[in-house]
Amino acid sequence: MHILTHADPFRELPGPIVLAAGFFDGIHKGHQSVLHDTIQRAREITGQAWALTFDRHPLSVLAPDKAPAMLTTREERLEHFEALGMDGVLMLPFTRQLAALEPEAFVQRLCRPAQTAPTSGLSEIRCGANWRFGAYATGTPALLAKLGERYGFHVVIVSYALYQGEEISSTRIRQAIRDGALHHATAMLGRPYAVHGTIVHGYRRGTTLGFPTANLKINADVLPPDGVYATLATLNGKTYPAVSNLGLNPTFRGAHEQHVLETHILDYTSGDLYAQPLRVAFVARLRDEIKFDAQEALIDQIRRDCDQARAHIVLSRD
Repeated sequence: MHILTHADPFRELPGPIVLAAGFFDGIHKGHQSVLHDTIQRAREITGQAWALTFDRHPLSVLAPDKAPAMLTTREERLEHFEALGMDGVLMLPFTRQLAALEPEAFVQRLCRPAQTAPTSGLSEIRCGANWRFGAYATGTPALLAKLGERYGFHVVIVSYALYQGEEISSTRIRQAIRDGALHHATAMLGRPYAVHGTIVHGYRRGTTLGFPTANLKINADVLPPDGVYATLATLNGKTYPAVSNLGLNPTFRGAHEQHVLETHILDYTSGDLYAQPLRVAFVARLRDEIKFDAQEALIDQIRRDCDQARAHIVLSRD
């Protein structure tokens, strides 16, 4: 998959190009539908399927106090684009200068006038009805269609995907995750919500108890409530069933205990994981965090957590 961060080389690409426009945070099922349709259309016309997006959310530049928490990092979005089969991504750096461009000036960055290259370049732009571009978000899909007549591309407004009768959105998914409603989040994402990070040293308490854990330095803006979860842990390209504790570990909490995600990876026996990247996907919530007065009670509960996690993961794969 090609990745461009400047419009100039994109403008010179041979066509036909079908372009899906949006921010695509989370790459949820609504986004996936748009992107699959973009790919299908590109194949029909023997062209290329590209996505247009930004490196950061526009509000993080224009109104930082109103910027939403992100479901995916920039790198994760690119990984999802590639996995879906996109030919390329134009990920423009979002700046105040870009935001100040008039709608037509923004479009001019993407394509040459039709009379200059009538059979090459941008052929079609697909977007949602609420997609906006240009200064003060004055560019609408209707205006884009008019500009398309001048610059030689068609505009297709894509219908929104629905879940339980309402539009799927990144906002709904964020709320579902924060509420602990993981089955709703999974249904809207089309996969369990996952966080990524690097494994760091912990207190080795899990090893002492017979359940070693990988302690994750989390790189995520959105997290479910504290508790114990059935999870899927992906390490070195392989995915394992796992049990994760998110929170403060009240049984052992000391004066300087930090909020952490501890993951016991079932069936993993290959040794030290320190400093390795790890992906943890939340499948189901098992219980709240509990403070145990006796170590034996904690060990018994962890055993039950592992059994329950296996059962949830088997069900999620059926």
